[in-house]
Amino acid sequence: SSEVEGAPFSRWNPTGAAMSFGGDNSSRRLVAPVGSESADLDLDVAANLCCPHPLSCCLSTVCPISWLSSVRTIEQNEQAAVMCWGEYRGSILSPGLQVINPCGIELRKVSTARQTLDIKNLKCTDLKGNPVFVSGNVIYRIYSAKKAAVDVRDAAKYVHEQSPMVLRKVCSKYPYESKDGPSLRGGHGTMYDHAVGNDLRKELQEVVHDAGVEIIKCDLTDLSYAPEIAAAMLQKQQAEAMIEARELVVQSAVDISSAAIKRMREKGHELTPQGEERIIGNLLTVICGDRGVQTTMPV
Repeated sequence: SSEVEGAPFSRWNPTGAAMSFGGDNSSRRLVAPVGSESADLDLDVAANLCCPHPLSCCLSTVCPISWLSSVRTIEQNEQAAVMCWGEYRGSILSPGLQVINPCGIELRKVSTARQTLDIKNLKCTDLKGNPVFVSGNVIYRIYSAKKAAVDVRDAAKYVHEQSPMVLRKVCSKYPYESKDGPSLRGGHGTMYDHAVGNDLRKELQEVVHDAGVEIIKCDLTDLSYAPEIAAAMLQKQQAEAMIEARELVVQSAVDISSAAIKRMREKGHELTPQGEERIIGNLLTVICGDRGVQTTMPV
């Protein structure tokens, strides 16, 4: 084989490289090592477009006029799986004009541009068994023309059908909200905020790997309790918030009372145990009370 340095095309060579005009071949994937058992199953190999099959070579030689329709265009962010007489013979991985043997060849094109999937109001259960409605967004792209166009019928539909099942599985592993761990709600500004999204991306990637799909990002966009328990959960959240507020108020009142007694002693005031109890009791009553304080005086 020969190649002109700096020219925008490369000639066909016996190792299976394609004849292409225009475009950069630097993005062409390497062929799997010889002897690798998964070479024909997992990797996209560069197709031999001029002589993909002996029958194609013979027919195109007998009828050379057929080569007039041999030029095809592969767009940017696009790949194509080359099928010759119903058999996968390799992939076109570089954009530009491609000269392809016209006999018995079928191109199955796929887009490698990023795509998004919105999952709307999916009903599932959290770790505690509470029914919740979840919405999510998935960003993905196709990286393998062979897997997306040959190994599965429709890669996009495959992702659309598998994503809800994976989302239900991941949601069942986390509670709706948690103070000291990862939860579906998140939003605490801690390392656990992205735990659900990362787990969802990992689980979904394992499922759609066989379709030649790369999951770039997964996020939950909306979360709410199901209507049948929404009112009860709202009361529970209000009660928990009230308890937390009371605990904070009582803890602060104790700190303020202790600091007041200590400060009075530093100022030289002598306090009897009964006096300390009275001062602490009055301060706790004033600080912890939820109503206005009424002054009382002994007569």
